[in-house]
Amino acid sequence: MDIQDFIKLAEERYSVRSFKPERLKSDDLKKILDAGHKAPTGCNFQPQRILVLNNDEAIEKLKNCTRCHFDAPTAMLVCYNKEEGWTRKYDGEQSGMVDASIVTTHMMLAAENIGVGSTWVMHFNPFAMR
Repeated sequence: MDIQDFIKLAEERYSVRSFKPERLKSDDLKKILDAGHKAPTGCNFQPQRILVLNNDEAIEKLKNCTRCHFDAPTAMLVCYNKEEGWTRKYDGEQSGMVDASIVTTHMMLAAENIGVGSTWVMHFNPFAMR
């Protein structure tokens, strides 16, 4: 992919809030997850955890945590382990949230590249989500 192809991909990606009822195929899931696994993280510590919700029970649980589920048949939660992220020595700042954001961005661009729509949701009840 040359730079113009990447710029076009980034320009064409948008947040989808209306999804087809079919779950993602295994092959598409693998491609998206692979992009997330290849994303850079602080000192390559890879503190992220990617949870794939791809069945009725898991999606129903998600719906109890956020109203911003948009009836997506498949969802991915990108989390991070605070104990595993890189920490700056001079001020104690931890890279986990940034790492998870980079991972998510890679996954969303990979999804767009294979024709799968996505949206970033940060509005959820963290206590219900746990």
